[in-house]
Amino acid sequence: MDRLDKNGKTEEQFLRDYDVTQYFRPSVTVDAVLCAAKPSGVRVLMIERGGHPFIGRYAFPGGFVESDEDCESAAARELYEETGVKGVPLRQLVTASSPKRDPRWRNITVIFYAVVDGDIAAVGGDDAVNAVWFDVKCSSAGSEGKERAKLEFSADNESFSAELDIVRDSFGKVDLNKTRIVDCGKTAFDHAVVLFYLYELLRGGK
Repeated sequence: MDRLDKNGKTEEQFLRDYDVTQYFRPSVTVDAVLCAAKPSGVRVLMIERGGHPFIGRYAFPGGFVESDEDCESAAARELYEETGVKGVPLRQLVTASSPKRDPRWRNITVIFYAVVDGDIAAVGGDDAVNAVWFDVKCSSAGSEGKERAKLEFSADNESFSAELDIVRDSFGKVDLNKTRIVDCGKTAFDHAVVLFYLYELLRGGK
């Protein structure tokens, strides 16, 4: 006999009557970060955005998860569509879920990454104008509660910097949702924060 819930419904009846619109439904996006550790920072592949929001700024390759795919497959697809890179094994890094991280909507992003030995040929595609390998020098100063980080981006024809007021979680890691972007430079979304999080991971730090 099928077990009934408090409303006297079987699971089949519950699923038949279930109303998905009764809950808020954020969108899910993915990002794919290709990187290599450097002595004082990281080398990372970014794309120049060709559309709003943040048109002309640099972001990780990424986009929306489609209805018939898992997050890892979506990350691999977006990486290929926006840079032409494929066949690189990706592993999950972290999830970014700050309510105001994307001005379009409440987008929760699952971020994947791969550490590569050297630059992989990449070219901007889909809604990416360019695909650029940046050397990013990372540094931080100050004590807990007043820690400022600086990221200095440099490529052949582009250079800029970004600054963050770092907030750490109870494990000592960068809190993606509470760290404040003081100056985004030419980065998009919260990707400067994610990049500093990744930098500390790669150097075996906090």
